Amino acid sequence: MMRALPGIALAALALGASEAEAQVYRRTLVPGRPFCVVWPGRDYVYRVDAAGSRRTPGDTEFAALEAAFASWRAVSNTCSDFTFTRGPDIQKPRVGYVRDSQDNENVITFREVDCNDVVPPEDPCLEDDTCANTYACWDHGAAVIGLTTTTFSFRTAYILDADVEFNASTGGRGFLFTTIDSPMCEGEQSTDCVVTDVQNTATHEFGHVVGLDHVSELGATMEATAPPGETHKRIIDAGSAAGFCEAYPRGLPPTQCGERPDLGRRFQAVSQGPGIGCGAAPTALFPAAGLLGLLVLGRRRQRPAGRDGAAFRSRNG
Repeated sequence: MMRALPGIALAALALGASEAEAQVYRRTLVPGRPFCVVWPGRDYVYRVDAAGSRRTPGDTEFAALEAAFASWRAVSNTCSDFTFTRGPDIQKPRVGYVRDSQDNENVITFREVDCNDVVPPEDPCLEDDTCANTYACWDHGAAVIGLTTTTFSFRTAYILDADVEFNASTGGRGFLFTTIDSPMCEGEQSTDCVVTDVQNTATHEFGHVVGLDHVSELGATMEATAPPGETHKRIIDAGSAAGFCEAYPRGLPPTQCGERPDLGRRFQAVSQGPGIGCGAAPTALFPAAGLLGLLVLGRRRQRPAGRDGAAFRSRNG
């Protein structure tokens, strides 16, 4: 249902070799322009889908989401005045941004069914790209664990909206999200062992929320893949923390790519080929997802949100 863009523009900090190894990160660029997407303000107000996830025990998924935000708050406390504020939980959230609407919200939701299973083939939502909201379903690739949809101004690079979806659909197209620390599931999956960790996934997706893109460093918070049982992305690595701190320095305006006068550093714009989203690494538990994970883990798309093309949406897993 989705069409992939031909490529993704990324940005990397130009540092000396030793420092670059310790602080590797990439910030998301506006396609075709040397500007990084960035929040103009310093408070990300989010609303969580009140339905949560049916398969996680009790309300543990909500606690895991808050633990992920707590990790980013802890980073912010070291270098920034950026805040993450939870608003009232929301019923039937809508992902995406509607221009000139007063109802836009930054939402976090678990999609419990796949759109392929519930959307009639003649439904107009297929042409309008609205099926995910109409049917509260997962409308992305089966190998994608989570996806962040960011709407930003093409002219200013300012982020207008950022929504996070988790692929909790059943029938072999989604993932079983768990919230315990250990052990890793071996053989049969259950919520009594670690399969796809909510906090691990959320910490990564919230990195996209603040404007960070994927890196190839194994074990980094913003590494694109997450094998079953992984929990180490819960802890934000030095590179991801550095990217956040560079973007939102305390007491200063957001830093654009190409400038950081107080440190005398500059960013180098790097254009790369087709990007990958956040998916499962190859394992015995997810053999099909693993093969897809190497090839088409995610899809990313930008399109105008208004008639003048001033606002675009990007999707990154």
